[in-house]
Amino acid sequence: MLQKNMPKLIEVIGLPGSGKSFISSELETIKKNNEQIFFHSGNYNKNNKYKSINVSLRFLIHLKVISKIIIFYLIFFKRIFLKKIYKGSFFFRVISLFYQHLIYIEILKKKLENNKYLILEPGPIMYFIQDYFYINEDLSYFEIRIFNKFFLKTDYIINLECNSKDAFNRLKSRKRGLPSRMVNLNDQKIESALNKAKKIINDYIVRSKYLNLNIINIDSTYSAGEIKKKILESI
Repeated sequence: MLQKNMPKLIEVIGLPGSGKSFISSELETIKKNNEQIFFHSGNYNKNNKYKSINVSLRFLIHLKVISKIIIFYLIFFKRIFLKKIYKGSFFFRVISLFYQHLIYIEILKKKLENNKYLILEPGPIMYFIQDYFYINEDLSYFEIRIFNKFFLKTDYIINLECNSKDAFNRLKSRKRGLPSRMVNLNDQKIESALNKAKKIINDYIVRSKYLNLNIINIDSTYSAGEIKKKILESI
């Protein structure tokens, strides 16, 4: 799965409020021989030295990402019409964010050396499964197999395990507030979405164990130091 002159890819998944962004940013503080080895795709805008890329390559990257998103929604189009528990539509906003994050990921894949680790957060898996946090239907095994075959391009999956109660308390207290789709939900609906998210993530992990990659399950109640130590031991 690894390609020449390409960083190793790590996707971080977990419930909303499980600490994905926090742990991803914490990993960026780790250094080897006084050099940064982990790079968080969500912090792309802070890594100015990796933004310079020639115009033709940038065009090809944008074309690749647009094609990928079109194919994704042609295959998984039914999720567009499923009734969600929140009011309003976030479809175009999600596509915009998906597009931006995939661009960041593709640029960093081109710029980072093969002795580095690129943390995909948010990454394709979360965009694939998150719609199902807010509906009554479950992801099918067929959908998971299709996604993993055509869209999953990573070497490691870090699954931050977190119970729904802890995730709920973190979401209610964090400074940046609730995820957009939870803003107008009452506490009961937020708890329902978190419980559903836990089920969907567990189903995805169980049904992806046949893959030739390393799935690292980590209790997110551990300290940042303990989590970083376990990740380093696992990779």
